[in-house]
Amino acid sequence: MSKYVKELMMDQLRTDLADSRSMLILDFKGLDAVSEHQFRSDLRKKSIRVRTLKNTLARRIFTEIGVDGLSRYLEGPSVLVWGGAGVAELAKEISGQVKKLKKPAIKGGAVDGVVIGPEQVEDITKLPSREALIGRVAAMAIAPAQRVIALANAPIGSLASQLQTISEGASADGDGGEEPAATPEAEGEAPAATTEAGS
Repeated sequence: MSKYVKELMMDQLRTDLADSRSMLILDFKGLDAVSEHQFRSDLRKKSIRVRTLKNTLARRIFTEIGVDGLSRYLEGPSVLVWGGAGVAELAKEISGQVKKLKKPAIKGGAVDGVVIGPEQVEDITKLPSREALIGRVAAMAIAPAQRVIALANAPIGSLASQLQTISEGASADGDGGEEPAATPEAEGEAPAATTEAGS
């Protein structure tokens, strides 16, 4: 292969991976032509890209983009997959295809530039999708606002009732002073009679 062709291949891979730091490396060994065609077609429908690698050239590009740890998985036939709706979706799709076809083998990959082994790809498949995470964050963000709106929309009677209950509770708490001193009349004693002498 001429130097010019190698440079073209490297430029193409460099361009393809310019916006992606999450990818998987597969081994298509043992996959027949029909299954491979179907595999690639299924991935294409989900915007997942597939490229067969020349290992020596791929090592250079991986080093350039900061995932040189992937080089250890570039032994024998290597195929790179990347793209899709997110890394969780990518891992789920590839893992599902591998289980269905019993091939290809997952060699390893990278998630946001962090190199992972084949056993960790299965862990990634258990992560929620990007859309599910966005939904959770949005729900947490609007929860306080929903409470305020619910209070503002509460019936006036209910609000007045709650205010009255609160004010009665406050006045009951504020009455905790001493009881007034008992007067003799209250005790049931007759007042002392005053007698005038010499009448």
